[in-house]
Amino acid sequence: MQPERQPDGHRRFLKQYAEEYKLGTYFPEKLTLLSKTEPVSFQWLRETERGAVVFLLSAYCSACSMGPVQEFAERFGAFRYCVLFEGSAEAMEQQREIYDLDMPFYLCDTVKLQSQLKIGVVPYALILNKLGQAVGAGIFNDCGKLEQLAAPLIRVYERSMAQI
Repeated sequence: MQPERQPDGHRRFLKQYAEEYKLGTYFPEKLTLLSKTEPVSFQWLRETERGAVVFLLSAYCSACSMGPVQEFAERFGAFRYCVLFEGSAEAMEQQREIYDLDMPFYLCDTVKLQSQLKIGVVPYALILNKLGQAVGAGIFNDCGKLEQLAAPLIRVYERSMAQI
């Protein structure tokens, strides 16, 4: 008799195969987040002072946790943040309250976003420079991984602070 196979916890969040996000790509000025809705402007992500991080998370994903988002945002408060969240409005508000996150949240359909951003997995982070270009991108499960993804942005920020 075969022993019961444990699910690979670190792989459960992979909804499907995804290509690496093309670095240097500009984040879209507008995104259609849900079917039958008007596009939402994300122009502000191209006009940040120090850069931004866009998190893609889902209430239906067992590996999606706001804990790393909260920890990273607290450690690196100079950046702008937003969360594209798949789930109900109630689930979204619950996450905002539990983790005390003061950043824009947008309800979305990850399938709808996949055709626009070419990202088919969650949890995912897009690291954008102050012009809105992707300088880092990838899946994350803790703050350490977010720091790795955001290393180019963090280095530029730390260099600019050292010159002051």
